[in-house]
Amino acid sequence: MGSIIGDILASALGIALSPIPLLAAITLVLSPRGNAAGLGFLGGWLLGVIVPVLVVTTLAGLLPESTVGASRLVGGTILLLLGAYLLYLAVGEWRLRPQPGKAPVLPPFVAALDTVTVPQGLALGFGLAALAPKNLALAVGAGLTVGGAHFPLREAMLVLLVFVLIAASSMLVVVVGGMAAVEAWRRPLVELRDWLGRNSPTVMTVLYLVLGVTLVGAGISAY
Repeated sequence: MGSIIGDILASALGIALSPIPLLAAITLVLSPRGNAAGLGFLGGWLLGVIVPVLVVTTLAGLLPESTVGASRLVGGTILLLLGAYLLYLAVGEWRLRPQPGKAPVLPPFVAALDTVTVPQGLALGFGLAALAPKNLALAVGAGLTVGGAHFPLREAMLVLLVFVLIAASSMLVVVVGGMAAVEAWRRPLVELRDWLGRNSPTVMTVLYLVLGVTLVGAGISAY
């Protein structure tokens, strides 16, 4: 079980280190509706992390153990494709980085975060966690790894719990910490939000590159 946790650790950290969702979470915490909207966003993020990896783990685990060799090759091929996709995204993100002296272009929803309601925060958190290409690719890869190991249910749930906790750790720190001591955290949160706004394309490029290579390596090891 420990080796599987090690295999999915990079994917969980890759989801946790998501610049635009982190920027959104910080903005919500600092907004007039920070507590309610932030909790809605956190709940949506947790659901968005849990649902894809749980679905893929379940589907991969349903394959009979007699087909382990074939399913391992199929899983390895999928990991290779996901890794190649992340490398492709790295190239695209690098091209989108702001030129020196120019302000970065943020997603349109960022400007409307001050008025987000709890249901909207829930939907936004779920969408950014479950539907973002990077996060979805990483969740699928982790699900294939866990499901392909054919663990007993209890062990599989424990591995998934570790994955979810790591993947959600950044949002838990920002939302819960910000709500508990918003005034003490205000300045560092504002500084982090501004830094993410300026550097998110560069951060995403590095993440896509590292995670893409990791998935490609995991896919090759399946052959």
